[in-house]
Amino acid sequence: MPNLTVSGVRTTIVDLPILRPHRFANHSIDAQTYLLVEVVTDAGFVGLGEGVSPGGPWWGGESIEGQKQIIDCYLAPALIGSDVEDLAGTRRQLDRIAFANLFAKAALETALLDAIGQAHNVALSTLLGGATRTELPLRWPLSGAGTGGTLEEAAERVAAGYRRIKFKMGALAPREDIDRVGELVDKIGDGVDYLGDPNGTWDLRTATWAVRELEAIGLSAVEQPVERRDVRGLAELRSRADRIDIMADESVCVPADALEVVRERACDSVAVKPGKAGGLRAAALIAAILDTASIGPYGGTALESPVGTAASAHLFATFPRLLHGCELVGPLLLADSVITEPLAYTDGILTVPTGPGLGVRLDHDKVDRYRRR
Repeated sequence: MPNLTVSGVRTTIVDLPILRPHRFANHSIDAQTYLLVEVVTDAGFVGLGEGVSPGGPWWGGESIEGQKQIIDCYLAPALIGSDVEDLAGTRRQLDRIAFANLFAKAALETALLDAIGQAHNVALSTLLGGATRTELPLRWPLSGAGTGGTLEEAAERVAAGYRRIKFKMGALAPREDIDRVGELVDKIGDGVDYLGDPNGTWDLRTATWAVRELEAIGLSAVEQPVERRDVRGLAELRSRADRIDIMADESVCVPADALEVVRERACDSVAVKPGKAGGLRAAALIAAILDTASIGPYGGTALESPVGTAASAHLFATFPRLLHGCELVGPLLLADSVITEPLAYTDGILTVPTGPGLGVRLDHDKVDRYRRR
């Protein structure tokens, strides 16, 4: 087969409704916005990627509007005429053009990989080294603050087969937040694995007693208890923890961050996300670095649509182990979709899409309905 060449790049912002508000530590959303990226090849294959930002630029510094601008004005023109399969060369070129912009570059890389998978009739997971599993165990995230509707939602998910629950924390005062989580754990009951995520809102002193109390409540892990730059704080918490894992999220975005937490022995697990890593290949490298120190990868989420979820599912399927499962439930929070066939969710399990590339295709009528005008 002759080399595939990029002949065009299309970007479309879509605003999708969600089923219920979702609260993080410092932000809440009642809709989710995505950037759909299509890389068109001279052979007719159209690769699909997704830019995502969980509710805006508060988390990773990139807005969806900014991702579209950097791609349209700077990155896409550099791709025209390039070899689709020269991923390393393309990345070097994009890095010369624009510093950082990791979510935007991740979206482009996913689209390139999707086009390659289609051209060679292989799944994206094969391009990333080969799948070790076809099903991914899911953890359901409960929105921060409140117990009423949250308890009902938890009961529904447990009845539907979910055995892993995550509490979004940090929106309340620490004492109030921990009491809320304790009440929910008591009411939800045994047979469920619990994780707390305050999104880095605690200082080390607060986190020290808070982690101890969450451990006593029965949580198996706490995600990013301290500010993202406080890797030493993570390490100190880990040294004091007994039966609860310390998980890094915001502290580990790119491979160099993974090296730092390995060097500092700062955590037991890391939430791996392709967007914050700058792409699927960088995220796979992070997982490999963590594996050298027996730090387990957790399948993190930025509340992706089915497009980004499919990409992450292919990546996570290549991991030999997933400590604490994964959180690829973004499509289940959406009131509608932009792909032709829904992803397969059953009993708290996501089946990795089959077919070439991502294994999903856009529903262009839905894209037109929700695209920003």
